[in-house]
Amino acid sequence: MWEREYALSAPPVDAIISRHEWTGHLGERAAFGALRLCFQDWIVDAGPVPVITAVLQEVPFAPATQAFHALIRLAYGIEAGHAGEIASGLASLISSHLPIDVSPDETRTAESVDAGFDHIAQALDGVALPRNSITSRLLAVATDERFGRAVLAPPTHVALLDDLARTTIGAYWRKPDFTLLHTVTATRAARIVFAQLHDSLIKQLLPSLWVALCAAYATVGRLADAEANVPGPDIDWSDVCWRAVTSDDDHVIKMAYTCLCEDRRDPSPLYLASAARLVS
Repeated sequence: MWEREYALSAPPVDAIISRHEWTGHLGERAAFGALRLCFQDWIVDAGPVPVITAVLQEVPFAPATQAFHALIRLAYGIEAGHAGEIASGLASLISSHLPIDVSPDETRTAESVDAGFDHIAQALDGVALPRNSITSRLLAVATDERFGRAVLAPPTHVALLDDLARTTIGAYWRKPDFTLLHTVTATRAARIVFAQLHDSLIKQLLPSLWVALCAAYATVGRLADAEANVPGPDIDWSDVCWRAVTSDDDHVIKMAYTCLCEDRRDPSPLYLASAARLVS
């Protein structure tokens, strides 16, 4: 279905980009094909981890690129052990590079991820944003001075990725918004990518992930208070997975899969409830 309805034929790759000059094509969308071949050849020679590490060390980390899809694609490539998809994810991160040039206020630390997100949403309450795409809204937020002033430093007393995972699924359950769906899948994608990296590099990359997710949350606005009880769904995980597999909606498939994996990692009724609502 995807190939029939959406896939585009890959244009011929005329240029050759060496592994020593790929940084010169940052933000150059037309270079995707050549970058993909560059990274794929490099992976064949050196293995995926050294290449992923080199790319993420060399340029500013931009997880919001392509509305988080570049990061998600890289993570799925890693999970599948597919050199071509790893190369494609890296090429997307470079060719469509979308950094959010905001530094958290290190003098003010959020009490929790949820509190940090809510602080951002309050600061941008009532701001008119474009409606055509997630990327356009992210750009509008990222360039708004109020956003830059409102970004707090992430909480330090928690494992940030774990708290991000709990907060993003909680936000999505409260409001099944398309952007919030991407914060759930992107957080898990970051976990998969970071598992390949040294702790020092993870520490370097985490602030950019925090800022990108803050920007995504800001595009949605403040959420209603969470419901006290999560209703038990009428279907179980086997039914959810079967329905996801038969879906023609790639976001339904990715979200159901993410919820399943995250529920196995850190069980919460929100994962099954959210996935069941999505496939129903």
